[in-house]
Amino acid sequence: MTTAAQVQIDILCDIQQVDETGVVWTFLDEARPVADHRGAIVIAADKMDPVLARIVRLTLNGSRTSVYLQILPGDPLDYADELARSHLLTT
Repeated sequence: MTTAAQVQIDILCDIQQVDETGVVWTFLDEARPVADHRGAIVIAADKMDPVLARIVRLTLNGSRTSVYLQILPGDPLDYADELARSHLLTT
């Protein structure tokens, strides 16, 4: 079983922080390098309640870049179970 201390978050965010288009936003400087391009699938939120998200947009706001995330439905472990079942992910 994975503990919160073992979870590596790609980009920290508050999933309640939503813009006018309905997507979550945060800042790129709070992200690991994997989260620096549109279309990337990342682990987001925090170690206690991680979610899978897709980066839909990056926007320069002054000296900082905003990252906009579409939260993918379901528990991240459900995706891993399905990938393992289909042999796309080995354990």
